[in-house]
Amino acid sequence: MLKGWPLIIVGLALSCISHIAAACQWRFAAENDFPPHLIKVNDQQWRGQSVELLQALASKVGCDIQFVSSPWLRSLVQLKTGELDVISHFYKNTEREKDYYFLGPHHLEGIWLIGRPEQFKQVQSITDTLKLTPKPRIAVLNGAYYGENFSRIQRDANFTAQLVPISSIQDKLALLNADRVDAILEDSSVLRYWQKHKAKNASLYQPIVLVYKAPVYFGFSKKSITAEQFARIQQAWQQLVDAKTVQQIQQHYQ
Repeated sequence: MLKGWPLIIVGLALSCISHIAAACQWRFAAENDFPPHLIKVNDQQWRGQSVELLQALASKVGCDIQFVSSPWLRSLVQLKTGELDVISHFYKNTEREKDYYFLGPHHLEGIWLIGRPEQFKQVQSITDTLKLTPKPRIAVLNGAYYGENFSRIQRDANFTAQLVPISSIQDKLALLNADRVDAILEDSSVLRYWQKHKAKNASLYQPIVLVYKAPVYFGFSKKSITAEQFARIQQAWQQLVDAKTVQQIQQHYQ
């Protein structure tokens, strides 16, 4: 087929093809375990619901995934600058749509105040924690979004004094067990995973009050992903939805 072509042209063509193939690698932020969505095996081997969904999608468009260790707050900045290509569990709003593409949703997240029920008997809303004595220490993730209502409540200095910011999605169950905090804000699916797999003391903790519930998406960087590329990604995702692949992966981790 290439007979008679100047060797230099053939070489350049093969080089370009090789570069395009190698360049299709998505840098995905994954720092610590966030089961059942992100479960770390080793630095470049992960499993979990979000991982399997993204792997199925990447395979569909002929890309690979590079797992990048990056705390949540830093990941948001890196996604905006194009140092990362994709993150999961991303809330959608008009402001964010200026800098990111949204794909999905891939999960309906329900953020709950989770703790020992006997310590929160009178709590029917997140602000009821202000009535408790002593005030509970509540772990929250730096840069995480817990809804407009929670943002308004945070303007109260007394409420904010209860919050214990953490920089990464670390082992929040360990924080509870070590008595470093009294409660955490976390997706209820994480608690179900702990209890299903009989994690230490997981049965002691229960969802107390719902703080925020909303769909979450894969967020792709508009700096590193072109509109044409994202159109292909959207098409591939819809094919996975139509084939029930997305549903099957989600159900596997229920």
